[in-house]
Amino acid sequence: MPAYETLKRQLSRISDDTAHLIDEAEKITERVDEGFSQWKTTCQIISEQISEETMRVAVVGAIKSGKSTFVNTLFGGDYLKRGAGVVTSIVTRVRTGSRLRATLYLKNWDEINRDIDQASVLLPARKSSAEANHADIRREKDRQILGRALADLAADQLISNDTRSAGSVLLASYLNGYDRVQQVVQADYATVVFGNDRFALHRDFVGDDAMAVYLNDVLLEIDTPGLGEGVEIADCQGSDSPNPLHLAMIQDYLMLAHLTVYVVSSRTGLRQADIRFLSMIRNMGILETVVFVVNCDLSEHESLDDLSEGLRKIEADLSLICPGPQMFAFSALFLLMSQMESDLPQRDRDRLTHWRRETAMVDFASAEQGRFQQYLEQKIRRERTSLLLKNHLERLEIVAGGIGSWIDFNLDLLARDAGGARELADRVHSQRGRLERMKLTVKNTMDGAVSQVKRDLKTAIDRFFDDHADGVVAGVVRFVRSYQVEMHRYDASLLNAGFAKTLYMVFQEFKQALDAHMAETVNPLVIRFVRSQEKNLMGYLDEIAGPYGAMIDEALAQYTNAMDEGKVSKVLESRPIGFGSNLESIRKVAGLSLPPAAATMHYSAQIKTEAVMRFGFYKIVNLVKKTMRKSADKVHQEQFLALASGVKRMKRETERSVLFHLKDYKENIKFQYMLKLADAAATVLYGQMLERFQHHGADLSQLVELISEQRLDKANVSASLERMRSASRSLQDKIGDLKADLGQLNG
Repeated sequence: MPAYETLKRQLSRISDDTAHLIDEAEKITERVDEGFSQWKTTCQIISEQISEETMRVAVVGAIKSGKSTFVNTLFGGDYLKRGAGVVTSIVTRVRTGSRLRATLYLKNWDEINRDIDQASVLLPARKSSAEANHADIRREKDRQILGRALADLAADQLISNDTRSAGSVLLASYLNGYDRVQQVVQADYATVVFGNDRFALHRDFVGDDAMAVYLNDVLLEIDTPGLGEGVEIADCQGSDSPNPLHLAMIQDYLMLAHLTVYVVSSRTGLRQADIRFLSMIRNMGILETVVFVVNCDLSEHESLDDLSEGLRKIEADLSLICPGPQMFAFSALFLLMSQMESDLPQRDRDRLTHWRRETAMVDFASAEQGRFQQYLEQKIRRERTSLLLKNHLERLEIVAGGIGSWIDFNLDLLARDAGGARELADRVHSQRGRLERMKLTVKNTMDGAVSQVKRDLKTAIDRFFDDHADGVVAGVVRFVRSYQVEMHRYDASLLNAGFAKTLYMVFQEFKQALDAHMAETVNPLVIRFVRSQEKNLMGYLDEIAGPYGAMIDEALAQYTNAMDEGKVSKVLESRPIGFGSNLESIRKVAGLSLPPAAATMHYSAQIKTEAVMRFGFYKIVNLVKKTMRKSADKVHQEQFLALASGVKRMKRETERSVLFHLKDYKENIKFQYMLKLADAAATVLYGQMLERFQHHGADLSQLVELISEQRLDKANVSASLERMRSASRSLQDKIGDLKADLGQLNG
């Protein structure tokens, strides 16, 4: 049986051949026909989508679980940087390509400066001109202000909850990398490409925090078979990364992924971070797409029994979140080193030889890896076949069948004399009016349905973002108001660094906690809600379309019966009108995407920093005036009171900003995504309906007139149509064979 890639190329050729047949039909009629244009557009869209269609596999898991090593095994070489840092990590996408190439997609200057503004809220030295006009890292003055601000912060102000403050790390990385990237970053989005012999250089860019911070995306193209054409593997950041923005990036990719591989290290087992991340996936409503790979560290287990005991515990832990988890266990590093054995240094060869002596564990891991490979190939085959078959082949079958019916009808017309042609044209004319009325009814029904569904979407979105007690907005407000600052922790900081720097540190910790709440709690609920609304939208429109599909087929059957009995081919039996798995294609054609998950964390841009800072400095000025008359203990107590007041103001400003931002976020989801998606989906559905009508309601008056006036070379036209009929039947036979092959591939 042909491979998937071969079948895909066959479908593309059939689409091109169908479009060519339509071109020939247009030449015969000697005029541009609206129906032909619609069919050609369908063929063009199918050809484009076939070439661009991608199945996405996300690889996720905790830091150091072996994700990059696992992805490398799928391509048979050490292509991805292993053990990369966690601060500015990004999703790395990998595909099979014709040559070895790494494409790095850079942020633009506006995006970089927005990041800096977000990270420098309440940064003491930014209270002056740079803050008033927003930062621009291209200005030397702004770089100097940011540099001094970071330098003024003591070491303890750069630490938040035992990790480096994400805001200060981001600022420092931007400053440290500026000189090296300023020539390649542009006002618009730019790319850097490392091809063939320079491919390995991308690791230096990705692996250096000061340069990786300027990246939005990385795409690696590997000149090995991998998992085949049209399959993309994404090596995602660690699920336990301390930066909530990383979690948001993963969420964005998971929304697009058809399969998620969650990698767990046998050395550590399932950790709290894994459970939290998997709970988030469950809340997103995509747990059914997850399969688990336990990456076995052969050096950590004394025997197969020891390894098996660990696997049983991991499976039991997983079952608490994901009943009946699909789990495989093998060593990604052992497999990768085996694939690269001839290129390994002696130390790694010795380690590989040592592992191979553990025959029981190696045999078990090899069997598991084979089982996983079989599962993955079947999953990819089914997913890609479903995408290809449901989205394209059946629509192409309608077009090819329609052009075949048009050819048969015109051959029948040409076989008649002038009187017979006129009689047939009159009979068809009455049916044509009926079809036009039905088209209008369908259009009006679709317009009414879209108006209703858009009203329902608006209501649902407004209700979801209302501040009712159980909603996400009320939850964020509760989080902000209940956040407790352990004041005693800042005793030394107040004495040594002062009020403003201490307030910045407090805000960084508060923002880190709030961002984590947004990423772990708010975003999954928003994503689940949007997915449910997408499903409701598609279901509603499918429900509307179903009965009309049957009515259209009945009307076309009556149209056919109006022609000479038995001489004209019957209307092609059509599949029900609907979307199937076409949502991704609809979004792509319409240029739509859900606002990125990280958008929920952009609230700090609205915080009135100067108001908070003025309040804090006012308190400090008053304290300084009274210092000479008070004891050190009294001054210290006043400092704590000032900090407490500053924290309250900070929380109030943050709450106000979050509410403002979530309202804006709601409006974006409503007007820039869901309502536009409703319009795009309705347009696609109405287009499917029109495909049924094409040319069954054609205006025959011009052709009949040519026959009556004997201005038509009937013999030549009939000969052309006979050739086209042969080509049309051949196309329909190929479509039937391809459907059978795809059915076997899917089975």
